[in-house]
Amino acid sequence: MNTAHTFQERRRLLTGLLAGALLPASGAWAQTAGRALAFPYYSGEQALQGLYGQHLPPLARAFEREARALTAAARQHCAAPGSSGALKDAWRRTLLAWAALSSPSLGPVIERRSQRQIDFWPTRPALLEKALKSAPQTLVDMERIGTPAKGFPAMERLLAGKPSPAHCPYLVLIAEGIEAEARALRAGFEEPATRDWTADEEGARSAFAEWINQWLGGLERLRWIHIEQPVQRARTAGKGHQPEFARLAAADNAAEWRTQWQALRAQARLRPEQIAMPPQPGQGPIPIEGLLMGKGQIALAQRWGTALDAADGAFQRLPAKPSDAALMALSKTLKGVTTLYQNEVAAALDVPLGFSDADGD
Repeated sequence: MNTAHTFQERRRLLTGLLAGALLPASGAWAQTAGRALAFPYYSGEQALQGLYGQHLPPLARAFEREARALTAAARQHCAAPGSSGALKDAWRRTLLAWAALSSPSLGPVIERRSQRQIDFWPTRPALLEKALKSAPQTLVDMERIGTPAKGFPAMERLLAGKPSPAHCPYLVLIAEGIEAEARALRAGFEEPATRDWTADEEGARSAFAEWINQWLGGLERLRWIHIEQPVQRARTAGKGHQPEFARLAAADNAAEWRTQWQALRAQARLRPEQIAMPPQPGQGPIPIEGLLMGKGQIALAQRWGTALDAADGAFQRLPAKPSDAALMALSKTLKGVTTLYQNEVAAALDVPLGFSDADGD
């Protein structure tokens, strides 16, 4: 018997049977390490169970934990003014925990417009000065402060150079505001973590489509808004202008970009152990690559993995202080992922791509 021919026939048959919407089906086969490996078909409800039940809640708890530590560090810094190193380190850890949770923005992050509340950039220096002069005393007072004068960017600006002791009360309020948002997000992710997605077919379909769309939105936010757009604007402004990235320090930008990419990749690429043993519904997250495998889209899944690996390599090659040319090369590689996703991956998952009111937050 021609084994290769049999495998190809089986794959074509399964592809035809499984092409379609989120309905139960049997599974698909892939050639891995020289052997046939069965991938079960994953429904949208099962994908949501892994995403909201097992993947996102630990990230929300980690963000809350780091945000509590940030508030404690701000209070400690203000109780004994001196070096701001410990507070800056706490800011970095909290920022990266936030980046891991919000890439892409999903569920409560969208509903609460958290991106706008705690990570609106660029900071408006004039608005920040006005906020400092108003001397808010409580978080209720902070509600009257514009978002460009709060959150991670505002705290970073106040910590730049040698922080003024006069800014201490405001630094603590910024930290408390971030902690309050982190606490609300952790609570917000508790409900979908226990939801029975099979009980509401329309709700599940909407949530699945939101995930697929927001994943692309998260990638484009990283590629275009965080990396390429600042470079393009500096070039348009003329010689001598430097790109204005989200963070003041090059190392902080690079660390955040890598964290955002790793968070997106975790939802998109099968881990080596998942390739060796396909993820089982209810036992963990099911990445987009796994969904493609389960639908019989073997060749597309392989090209998808290759595109993601190329992006991994581009991030690994990025120097500590990348030139504009290096950043544009990285953006070009990420654009390849975007193009494949727009042209083939989303269609294979039967999800139309569009825009939500959260895309620009």
